[in-house]
Amino acid sequence: MGEPLLFLLVAAAAVAVGLARGGALGQLRDHGVKAVWLAVGCLAVQATVVVLPMPGIGGAVLLVAALATLLGIARTNARLAGVPLLALGLILNLIVVLANLGMPVRAETLERAGIGLEQPAPARPDAKHVVDHDGTRLGLLGDRLAVRPLRAVTGYGTVIELAGLFLLLQHLVRGPGPFRRDDGTAHGAHEARTVPWTTWAE
Repeated sequence: MGEPLLFLLVAAAAVAVGLARGGALGQLRDHGVKAVWLAVGCLAVQATVVVLPMPGIGGAVLLVAALATLLGIARTNARLAGVPLLALGLILNLIVVLANLGMPVRAETLERAGIGLEQPAPARPDAKHVVDHDGTRLGLLGDRLAVRPLRAVTGYGTVIELAGLFLLLQHLVRGPGPFRRDDGTAHGAHEARTVPWTTWAE
């Protein structure tokens, strides 16, 4: 499945837009993100767990651990651009995976994405997913979206998370601009957007 490529494409697009808006790759050295390498590792786990050969609920347990760790890291970086949006996506994904011990996906969604299923369809087509059925909880938050060019499926939570990741990476590439304070936070609207998340998190 192409979910790892989906994450890489979003990251590359964010860096490209940041560069086009006057940023520089050198700004990433002074990113100011706390626990950045742990976050990168957890994102890699989230993106690649779908292709790992893990039996039973092992993949779901690994995914829950990665999402929960990312949510904790988001809490410590809540004032950075894009992080509140990223955290919302993480929460939605974490809730649905916990509720079903895996990410629900419909067989027809996999087919639309060009992903073949054995017949009869297994309850767990891969390490991440469980096939959507009558007893599925919060199915709307499952992987309902097919990305056929990448042979991938994704959900609304992941789309929100990727949007936050896009904004965060673009912000980091652009670096502190002329309208930012010395601590890296922006004036005006940016601060107003982040206060509700930090207030809730505390």
